[in-house]
Amino acid sequence: MKVVIEILESGVYRDQAWEGTFLSTKGELRAVTPSYAAQLIGQAKAALYLDDHGEMKFA
Repeated sequence: MKVVIEILESGVYRDQAWEGTFLSTKGELRAVTPSYAAQLIGQAKAALYLDDHGEMKFA
C-alpha cells in the first residue's frame, strides 16, 4: 500500500533502498510508502494529499 503526498520541495528522492531515485518538483503528487511519507512530512518536504472530501488517497 502506498499513500499519495504532495511534494513541497523540489529534489531527488528515494522511497526504498532497492529502488532507484526519482526527481520531483514542487506541487507534484507522488505515491510513496507510509513510512517515507511520514519522514518527508516530518522534514516539511511533503504534505499528505487529501481529496475534495478531506480523505487520504491510496495507490
